[in-house]
Formats: sequence, C-alpha cells, structure tokens
Amino acid sequence: MEKKQYRCVGINFPPDTLAEIDKIAGERGLSRAEIVRSAISIGFPLMQLGLAVNARRTLAILEHTQLALSMMVEREYPDDAGELLRMAFENVDAHHG
Repeated sequence: MEKKQYRCVGINFPPDTLAEIDKIAGERGLSRAEIVRSAISIGFPLMQLGLAVNARRTLAILEHTQLALSMMVEREYPDDAGELLRMAFENVDAHHG
C-alpha cells in the first residue's frame, strides 16, 4: 500500500472547537490532524453535492428506523432477532472499525 503524502495547511479554530477536536482525538487515540481530515472526508463530498445535513435529525431518523425494524423482527421472527443483532455488530466491526 502506498503511503499518502501530506502537505501542511495552516488553519485556525475557535478555542471551543479546538477543545472538542482535542477531546475526540484523546478519546480515540488520534491526532488533531486525523480528526480534522476525517471530518473533511465526511463533509466535503456533501458540500460538493450542495447538501447540508442536520446531524441530529439524521440520527433521529436512523434510530427511529432501527427501533421500528427491531420491533417488527422481534414480533414476527423472535427466533432470528438475536442472530441478526450479532451479525449487525459483526458487520460494524468488519466495515466500520
């Protein structure tokens, strides 16, 4: 695998934003730069498409959908509910580690 080449770009953040970056970086054992690059890699494609995402609303939709689906599976297919949940976490570990 080829090593990525990086160029330094100076950027200023308000103190509260920098504190949040540092907090997340510390919790995940990552550098400030890794956190900022990750945020850009998620947000930049959306900006290119002219989209804005309300993160709270998006999470609420995801949670509601998950809860509704879980309820349906548990009611209709109770024997499969546990295995589906196990498989979901297996996929999280494999694809979102």
